[in-house]
Amino acid sequence: MLKRQEFAELCKTPIAGVERFSACLFHHGFSKHFHDAYTIGINDGGRGQFLCRGRLHFAVPNVFHLINPGEVHTGEVHSDRGWAFRNFYISSEQLQAALLHLDWEPSELPCFSQPTTDDPALRPKFEALFSSLTDPKALLQQQSLLLDFIAQLFCHGSATDFPDCRPTQLSKSVQDIKAYLEAYYSENITIDTLANLVNLSPSYLIRSFRQQIGLPPHSYQRHWQILQAKRSLYTSQSLAEIAAEHGFYDQSHLTRHFKRMFGVTPGEYRKDNFIQD
Repeated sequence: MLKRQEFAELCKTPIAGVERFSACLFHHGFSKHFHDAYTIGINDGGRGQFLCRGRLHFAVPNVFHLINPGEVHTGEVHSDRGWAFRNFYISSEQLQAALLHLDWEPSELPCFSQPTTDDPALRPKFEALFSSLTDPKALLQQQSLLLDFIAQLFCHGSATDFPDCRPTQLSKSVQDIKAYLEAYYSENITIDTLANLVNLSPSYLIRSFRQQIGLPPHSYQRHWQILQAKRSLYTSQSLAEIAAEHGFYDQSHLTRHFKRMFGVTPGEYRKDNFIQD
């Protein structure tokens, strides 16, 4: 029986570009969001559900959920017994380096063809890697286990495709808007600025962006602000300074949006990762 107290922890690991996340939730839900890394998670207990690629998927024990970088999705509890799960977040750079070590050289990085998979061979490799990453002095073992895990997931499993299998190719206009929002994410951008940039009407611009990205432009900008603020948590800046620098009204505004996306507050993230203000 799962405890009724919610728990969430997001930590960096000794391997660059890899984070681990543990959670047991009863009330917290994740609205539409994305990560800039591959999300690989195992469902340990209870039941969850998440919207991805226009369909609702259920997260049940021993089934893996798989989300590509930039893929918009949700997540919420779907059981009175709560939802317990663990995730790895693996950056594209770390995955590319691992594939090279495995003598795989695809022209494009792989992506998950399905948001869930039931791969019994993957479970023990996930468990071994997750357990090892709590030891800061076992880097050789961790790197070996990571390669073993990635080999099963991307090279031998059936959940991925080579080359890139994302179904939607972004139009030139949406690519330009996306690049502009990322470059000027902390500024107070207007819809007229974006419309003039690509010579489209505001309504058509918003509709096209939402259809292709999964979020309207303002939500994409907010997500990019959160991702950049997360990187700044490893600096000596105060939370208030980070909030102001990255386009938030104040520290509480940053905290609220950060927790919606990651399940922990910026302060909790700093504490769990031994980052000093």
